[in-house]
Amino acid sequence: MKACFARLDRNTVIGAVALALAALPAVAQQEPGALEEIVVTAQKRAENLQETPIAVTAITGDALRELNRDDVAAIAASTPSLTYAEAGGESQIYIRGVGSNLFSVGADPSIATNLDGVYLGRSNMGLAQFLDVERVEILRGPQGTLYGRNATGGAINIYSRMPTESFEGYGTLIVGNQGRREMNAAVSGPLSDQWAFRVALRGMKDDGFTKDLDPAGGDKIDDNDLKASRAILRFKNDKLTAHIIGDYSEFKSGNTSIKPINDGLGLAASAGASIPLSFHETRNNTPSFLEWQTGGITANLELGLTEEISLTAIAAYRAWDSDFLFNTDGTEVEVTRTTQVYDAKQYSGEIRLNGEHSWGKWIAGAYYLDEDKLGALGLVRAGFTNTGARPPAIIPSATFPPRSFIILADNQGQAYAVFGQLDYKLSDAWTLTAGVRYSDEKKDDNNYQVTLLPDTELLGLYSPRAIPARPATTGPTNRIASKSWSAFTPKVGIQWQPADDQLYYLSYSKGFKSGGFNSFQPSNPPYNPEYIKSYELGAKTEWLDRRLRLNGSVFYYDYTDLQVSAFLNSLTFTTNAAAATVQGVELELQALPVENFEVSAALGFLDAKYDNFITPYGSCNAANVALDARCTGRVGLPRLINASDKTLNNAPEFKGSLSGRYTATLPGGGSLSFFAQVSHTGEVYFNADNSAALTQSSYTLVDARVGYESASGALSVALFGKNLGDEEYFHNIVQFTSTSDTVRDVFNVGHALGYPAPGRQWGLELTYRFGK
Repeated sequence: MKACFARLDRNTVIGAVALALAALPAVAQQEPGALEEIVVTAQKRAENLQETPIAVTAITGDALRELNRDDVAAIAASTPSLTYAEAGGESQIYIRGVGSNLFSVGADPSIATNLDGVYLGRSNMGLAQFLDVERVEILRGPQGTLYGRNATGGAINIYSRMPTESFEGYGTLIVGNQGRREMNAAVSGPLSDQWAFRVALRGMKDDGFTKDLDPAGGDKIDDNDLKASRAILRFKNDKLTAHIIGDYSEFKSGNTSIKPINDGLGLAASAGASIPLSFHETRNNTPSFLEWQTGGITANLELGLTEEISLTAIAAYRAWDSDFLFNTDGTEVEVTRTTQVYDAKQYSGEIRLNGEHSWGKWIAGAYYLDEDKLGALGLVRAGFTNTGARPPAIIPSATFPPRSFIILADNQGQAYAVFGQLDYKLSDAWTLTAGVRYSDEKKDDNNYQVTLLPDTELLGLYSPRAIPARPATTGPTNRIASKSWSAFTPKVGIQWQPADDQLYYLSYSKGFKSGGFNSFQPSNPPYNPEYIKSYELGAKTEWLDRRLRLNGSVFYYDYTDLQVSAFLNSLTFTTNAAAATVQGVELELQALPVENFEVSAALGFLDAKYDNFITPYGSCNAANVALDARCTGRVGLPRLINASDKTLNNAPEFKGSLSGRYTATLPGGGSLSFFAQVSHTGEVYFNADNSAALTQSSYTLVDARVGYESASGALSVALFGKNLGDEEYFHNIVQFTSTSDTVRDVFNVGHALGYPAPGRQWGLELTYRFGK
């Protein structure tokens, strides 16, 4: 742990300590109301956040609305150790440096996403639609016992607002810069003594935060066109509560922009591509697009069997369908285009018993998941000629022949699990926790690659659904395979609660991420699961009559069999090739120093390093063998680098936020509220070599909101702003060998390109509520 603290910014630590100390005397001199109690279901039962012996950040729906936080990217700013990126239409979520950038239908995320208690096999199914949300819980650390597979880094639980006992609803209109216009609405209430309903709608459009200067690419990029809906029907009597939840969302945009980074390796730059002057300008010559649809239905039943024992059963169907066309090189020069189709369907079921007695609590259950996924990836690279139809070639055309291919993958998976956990009271103050989960899963993968030459017909390719028939036998470009895995993921912990407002815990837990297939590389063998053994010491405390809340944790991970990927011959190759050590400290503070004024702070210090990791990074050939000793004797083989002691992807050493909220009561009975937040993210690396071209320097974001609410609470209006300093940064950086100049890219490591994050955004929000 000493190595972690050695790299901390002293001013940051001093500032955090000063904040806590400054709040204490103010609270001691005043007597405002207590902080609001937060109820979470992180352990699959309702309990006070302060009595839950795991690291949890809970964000209410009202807090999400406060700064128009409508996705995980927005909440990452105020959550310690959570980072978010996107690439290829896929979400990439990391908690405490644990995440995944694997890209195929045979791969799985490292963070479990759950929507209303249903695990989503594809994280995109739930992360893009914060519709009428009650709260979001971010569980940090492995959750292998209660959540199972793919919760190695943690879990994100999204809970919808449920039907109410009285008739109520709201409507919200938002307008803002970049042509934003949005509508949110919900209505809820009883249908009879036992039946109630809730319906929620959302529609949002904008013109995008990036301007496309090339008319061939269309008029919008980085834009949004979202429609979302959800309907909930509830039945409730003395013993039984049942919910039927149905939802559907669809999205359209001109896809995302990507900017070549000035590393001198890009083929487009060699062919004369221009560089836009503004960070949020691009010259996209491709009529790119991204479209997706997702939805499903959930049946949730809760039955009280006795006063102490209850039964919960959840059955769900979810579907995801997406298509996109992407300008891979991000310029007006015709270099590469990528197209992808992604279809996923899943059926899942979970049944569990919960017991609560004078001597403790317990939970036991079983789980089932069946996934069916189809993916198709098409890559088109143009040939450079001097016909006049393309920019004059600086490099001879023979160096860059046209190359196009399509890869189709079918992947099916089944997962079964049984689990149980017991919290046994040793005394009034001490509780022992023990639990275990056994998981068994199987995946079948069937994919093949078709190389297509010449490229003339494929330059207009937008959907690879119509492709040649699948070969009947396996070969170098075709794979038919099946693989099974099983795992035990235990948890042991002890907690000490000397007083109602103090909880201290020590725990050991294990998590595993599913093995899988690199479905977009037929010659890549299946890879095995990765595992984390976690040791955590934490505290949940409240002081001064619940006017000060201070929670913290110290953790250490033994991270083995990491699933890592590298580019080889323009495609990714994935294997279990690394081990890592992750350690860190997290602090969360909430305080009411004076009446109507709340201060919050969240700090995360992280030391996430590879232990022993030798990985391919480029290739060796006769031309570069004399330039790098690592290529000696390896002509025609991958160039190997030693990434030991390098920092893991998306694992900034420091991440923190500080916010304040003040509410003033007006003479007429209404109120004015003021909110501001400053968040800072340290330097982030996006590859194992920690290359300068794939590094995002630290950045700071400032958000604010000022609002008015009428005395009755029926009407409110607010002005909000995000990234008010117009900070320019990339939320992800990648390397593509398909876009690199093979003459300049002597080691064939790939050309670096970055995904820009949004700049300054502001909006005006008007809300009308009724019946509440």
